[in-house]
Amino acid sequence: MSDEFAGQSAIVTGGSSGIGLAIAGMLAARGASVVLVARDAQRLERAAKELGGQVATVAGDAALKHTADRAVAAALAQFGKLDVLLNIAGWYPTVLVEHTSDEDYAATISANLTATFAMCRAALPALRESGGAIVNMSSTAARFPTPGLAAYSASKAGIEAFTRALAAEAAPAVRVNAVSAGPTLTDAVRELMQTDTTGAVRAVTANLPLGRMAEPDEIAEAVLFLASRRASIVTGQVLHANSGGHMA
Repeated sequence: MSDEFAGQSAIVTGGSSGIGLAIAGMLAARGASVVLVARDAQRLERAAKELGGQVATVAGDAALKHTADRAVAAALAQFGKLDVLLNIAGWYPTVLVEHTSDEDYAATISANLTATFAMCRAALPALRESGGAIVNMSSTAARFPTPGLAAYSASKAGIEAFTRALAAEAAPAVRVNAVSAGPTLTDAVRELMQTDTTGAVRAVTANLPLGRMAEPDEIAEAVLFLASRRASIVTGQVLHANSGGHMA
Protein backbone atom coordinates (compact mmCIF):
# COMPACT_ATOMS: atom_id res chain seq x y z
CA MET A 1 0.00 0.00 0.00
CA SER A 2 3.02 2.27 -0.01
CA ASP A 3 1.95 3.93 -3.26
CA GLU A 4 -1.79 3.29 -3.39
CA PHE A 5 -2.54 7.03 -3.72
CA ALA A 6 0.33 7.78 -6.12
CA GLY A 7 -0.63 10.46 -8.63
CA GLN A 8 -3.76 11.40 -6.71
CA SER A 9 -4.71 14.72 -5.13
CA ALA A 10 -6.68 14.97 -1.89
CA ILE A 11 -8.23 17.65 0.31
CA VAL A 12 -8.27 17.02 4.07
CA THR A 13 -10.25 19.38 6.30
CA GLY A 14 -9.09 19.53 9.88
CA GLY A 15 -5.70 18.58 8.48
CA SER A 16 -3.56 20.47 10.97
CA SER A 17 -4.10 18.17 13.96
CA GLY A 18 -5.59 14.97 15.32
CA ILE A 19 -7.20 12.48 12.96
CA GLY A 20 -6.95 14.89 10.03
CA LEU A 21 -3.18 15.24 10.41
CA ALA A 22 -2.80 11.47 10.76
CA ILE A 23 -4.76 11.00 7.53
CA ALA A 24 -2.74 13.64 5.70
CA GLY A 25 0.50 12.00 6.79
CA MET A 26 -0.61 8.61 5.51
CA LEU A 27 -1.78 10.09 2.22
CA ALA A 28 1.54 11.84 1.68
CA ALA A 29 3.46 8.69 2.59
CA ARG A 30 1.40 6.72 0.07
CA GLY A 31 2.08 9.07 -2.81
CA ALA A 32 -0.74 11.64 -2.72
CA SER A 33 -0.53 15.38 -3.06
CA VAL A 34 -2.51 16.96 -0.24
CA VAL A 35 -4.35 20.22 0.43
CA LEU A 36 -4.75 20.83 4.16
CA VAL A 37 -7.68 22.99 5.29
CA ALA A 38 -8.01 24.39 8.81
CA ARG A 39 -8.73 27.66 10.58
CA ASP A 40 -5.34 28.24 12.21
CA ALA A 41 -2.77 29.34 9.61
CA GLN A 42 0.22 28.82 11.89
CA ARG A 43 -0.77 25.27 12.78
CA LEU A 44 -1.36 24.57 9.11
CA GLU A 45 2.14 25.71 8.20
CA ARG A 46 3.65 23.57 10.96
CA ALA A 47 1.69 20.57 9.72
CA ALA A 48 2.79 21.16 6.12
CA LYS A 49 6.45 21.29 7.18
CA GLU A 50 5.99 18.12 9.21
CA LEU A 51 4.52 16.27 6.23
CA GLY A 52 6.89 17.54 3.54
CA GLY A 53 6.27 16.46 -0.04
CA GLN A 54 3.47 17.89 -2.17
CA VAL A 55 1.41 19.75 0.39
CA ALA A 56 -0.62 22.95 0.03
CA THR A 57 -2.55 24.80 2.74
CA VAL A 58 -5.76 26.82 2.85
CA ALA A 59 -6.55 28.68 6.07
CA GLY A 60 -10.21 29.40 6.73
CA ASP A 61 -13.58 28.14 7.90
CA ALA A 62 -14.58 25.19 5.72
CA ALA A 63 -18.26 26.02 6.29
CA LEU A 64 -17.83 29.17 4.20
CA LYS A 65 -18.26 28.89 0.44
CA HIS A 66 -15.22 31.10 -0.10
CA THR A 67 -12.95 28.73 1.84
CA ALA A 68 -14.36 25.62 0.18
CA ASP A 69 -13.92 27.13 -3.27
CA ARG A 70 -10.33 28.15 -2.46
CA ALA A 71 -9.48 24.64 -1.30
CA VAL A 72 -10.71 23.08 -4.54
CA ALA A 73 -9.00 25.79 -6.60
CA ALA A 74 -5.72 25.10 -4.77
CA ALA A 75 -5.90 21.40 -5.59
CA LEU A 76 -6.62 22.07 -9.25
CA ALA A 77 -4.03 24.83 -9.62
CA GLN A 78 -1.18 23.07 -7.83
CA PHE A 79 -1.87 19.42 -8.55
CA GLY A 80 -3.99 19.48 -11.70
CA LYS A 81 -6.99 17.54 -10.41
CA LEU A 82 -8.89 16.39 -7.32
CA ASP A 83 -9.42 12.71 -6.55
CA VAL A 84 -10.34 12.55 -2.87
CA LEU A 85 -12.21 14.79 -0.41
CA LEU A 86 -11.95 13.92 3.28
CA ASN A 87 -14.18 15.97 5.59
CA ILE A 88 -12.55 15.43 8.98
CA ALA A 89 -12.78 18.80 10.74
CA GLY A 90 -15.22 18.96 13.62
CA TRP A 91 -16.11 20.48 16.96
CA TYR A 92 -17.65 18.76 19.96
CA PRO A 93 -18.52 20.90 22.97
CA THR A 94 -19.95 18.92 25.88
CA VAL A 95 -22.93 20.97 27.08
CA LEU A 96 -26.32 19.87 28.35
CA VAL A 97 -29.21 21.09 26.21
CA GLU A 98 -30.60 23.58 28.71
CA HIS A 99 -27.18 25.21 28.99
CA THR A 100 -26.45 25.31 25.24
CA SER A 101 -26.41 28.84 23.87
CA ASP A 102 -27.69 29.69 20.41
CA GLU A 103 -24.11 30.53 19.49
CA ASP A 104 -22.71 27.16 20.60
CA TYR A 105 -25.48 25.26 18.83
CA ALA A 106 -24.96 27.20 15.59
CA ALA A 107 -21.18 26.79 15.81
CA THR A 108 -21.49 23.02 16.29
CA ILE A 109 -23.82 22.57 13.32
CA SER A 110 -21.61 24.84 11.21
CA ALA A 111 -18.30 23.17 12.05
CA ASN A 112 -19.61 19.65 11.51
CA LEU A 113 -22.57 19.55 9.12
CA THR A 114 -22.40 22.84 7.20
CA ALA A 115 -18.68 22.49 6.54
CA THR A 116 -19.20 18.97 5.18
CA PHE A 117 -21.99 20.18 2.89
CA ALA A 118 -20.00 23.21 1.67
CA MET A 119 -16.88 21.21 0.89
CA CYS A 120 -18.81 18.51 -0.97
CA ARG A 121 -20.70 21.10 -3.01
CA ALA A 122 -17.49 22.83 -4.03
CA ALA A 123 -15.61 19.62 -4.84
CA LEU A 124 -18.25 17.68 -6.77
CA PRO A 125 -17.48 19.01 -10.29
CA ALA A 126 -13.78 18.16 -9.95
CA LEU A 127 -14.51 14.78 -8.38
CA ARG A 128 -16.91 13.89 -11.19
CA GLU A 129 -14.10 14.59 -13.63
CA SER A 130 -11.68 12.28 -11.82
CA GLY A 131 -14.15 9.60 -10.72
CA GLY A 132 -13.20 10.37 -7.15
CA ALA A 133 -14.30 9.61 -3.62
CA ILE A 134 -15.60 11.48 -0.58
CA VAL A 135 -15.32 10.29 3.02
CA ASN A 136 -17.15 12.22 5.75
CA MET A 137 -16.52 11.94 9.49
CA SER A 138 -19.37 10.83 11.69
CA SER A 139 -19.40 9.59 15.28
CA THR A 140 -21.04 6.97 17.45
CA ALA A 141 -22.92 9.92 18.94
CA ALA A 142 -24.99 10.07 15.74
CA ARG A 143 -26.89 6.91 16.67
CA PHE A 144 -26.40 6.36 20.38
CA PRO A 145 -27.60 8.96 22.92
CA THR A 146 -25.03 10.61 25.16
CA PRO A 147 -26.02 13.38 27.61
CA GLY A 148 -23.96 16.49 26.95
CA LEU A 149 -23.57 15.80 23.24
CA ALA A 150 -27.04 16.63 21.89
CA ALA A 151 -25.96 19.34 19.44
CA TYR A 152 -22.97 17.30 18.34
CA SER A 153 -25.15 14.20 17.92
CA ALA A 154 -27.60 16.15 15.75
CA SER A 155 -24.79 17.40 13.52
CA LYS A 156 -23.31 13.92 13.07
CA ALA A 157 -26.69 12.30 12.39
CA GLY A 158 -27.11 14.94 9.71
CA ILE A 159 -23.77 13.98 8.21
CA GLU A 160 -24.82 10.34 7.94
CA ALA A 161 -28.12 11.24 6.27
CA PHE A 162 -26.33 13.67 3.94
CA THR A 163 -23.74 11.01 3.07
CA ARG A 164 -26.41 8.56 1.94
CA ALA A 165 -28.32 11.20 -0.02
CA LEU A 166 -25.20 12.48 -1.77
CA ALA A 167 -24.05 8.95 -2.57
CA ALA A 168 -27.27 8.39 -4.49
CA GLU A 169 -27.01 11.78 -6.18
CA ALA A 170 -23.33 11.59 -7.13
CA ALA A 171 -23.31 7.99 -8.41
CA PRO A 172 -21.91 6.49 -10.50
CA ALA A 173 -19.07 8.98 -10.91
CA VAL A 174 -18.32 9.70 -7.23
CA ARG A 175 -18.40 7.36 -4.25
CA VAL A 176 -19.52 8.88 -0.92
CA ASN A 177 -19.10 7.16 2.45
CA ALA A 178 -18.58 8.00 6.11
CA VAL A 179 -16.63 6.67 9.06
CA SER A 180 -18.38 6.64 12.42
CA ALA A 181 -15.51 7.05 14.84
CA GLY A 182 -15.63 6.08 18.48
CA PRO A 183 -13.57 7.79 21.19
CA THR A 184 -10.12 8.55 19.83
CA LEU A 185 -7.02 9.70 21.70
CA THR A 186 -6.39 13.02 19.99
CA ASP A 187 -4.92 15.97 21.89
CA ALA A 188 -8.36 17.61 21.86
CA VAL A 189 -9.98 14.56 23.45
CA ARG A 190 -7.24 14.32 26.08
CA GLU A 191 -7.99 17.93 27.01
CA LEU A 192 -11.73 17.26 27.06
CA MET A 193 -11.20 14.33 29.42
CA GLN A 194 -9.79 16.81 31.93
CA THR A 195 -12.48 19.48 31.57
CA ASP A 196 -15.80 17.71 30.84
CA THR A 197 -18.35 18.10 33.62
CA THR A 198 -21.37 16.52 31.87
CA GLY A 199 -20.31 12.88 32.05
CA ALA A 200 -20.23 12.62 28.24
CA VAL A 201 -16.60 11.52 28.07
CA ARG A 202 -17.08 8.86 30.74
CA ALA A 203 -20.17 7.58 28.95
CA VAL A 204 -18.48 7.09 25.58
CA THR A 205 -15.24 5.61 26.92
CA ALA A 206 -16.62 3.18 29.51
CA ASN A 207 -16.73 -0.57 28.90
CA LEU A 208 -15.23 -0.64 25.41
CA PRO A 209 -15.01 -4.32 24.36
CA LEU A 210 -11.53 -3.82 22.90
CA GLY A 211 -10.45 -2.29 26.18
CA ARG A 212 -9.11 1.00 24.85
CA MET A 213 -9.81 4.09 22.80
CA ALA A 214 -8.66 4.32 19.20
CA GLU A 215 -5.44 5.98 18.12
CA PRO A 216 -5.72 8.60 15.34
CA ASP A 217 -3.82 6.35 12.93
CA GLU A 218 -6.41 3.60 13.38
CA ILE A 219 -9.30 5.87 12.41
CA ALA A 220 -7.16 7.18 9.54
CA GLU A 221 -6.79 3.65 8.17
CA ALA A 222 -10.58 3.22 8.10
CA VAL A 223 -10.99 6.54 6.27
CA LEU A 224 -8.30 5.72 3.71
CA PHE A 225 -9.79 2.31 3.02
CA LEU A 226 -13.04 3.97 1.95
CA ALA A 227 -11.13 6.58 -0.07
CA SER A 228 -9.05 3.98 -1.89
CA ARG A 229 -9.73 1.74 -4.85
CA ARG A 230 -9.94 -1.17 -2.41
CA ALA A 231 -13.46 0.12 -1.67
CA SER A 232 -14.39 0.62 -5.33
CA ILE A 233 -17.80 -1.05 -4.92
CA VAL A 234 -18.70 0.71 -1.65
CA THR A 235 -20.87 3.83 -1.56
CA GLY A 236 -23.54 5.26 0.72
CA GLN A 237 -22.20 3.36 3.72
CA VAL A 238 -21.13 4.19 7.27
CA LEU A 239 -18.13 2.22 8.56
CA HIS A 240 -18.10 1.91 12.36
CA ALA A 241 -14.66 2.17 13.96
CA ASN A 242 -15.41 2.44 17.65
CA SER A 243 -13.52 -0.16 19.71
CA GLY A 244 -16.73 -2.23 19.70
CA GLY A 245 -18.44 0.35 21.89
CA HIS A 246 -21.59 0.08 19.81
CA MET A 247 -22.17 -2.87 17.54
CA ALA A 248 -24.60 -2.19 14.68
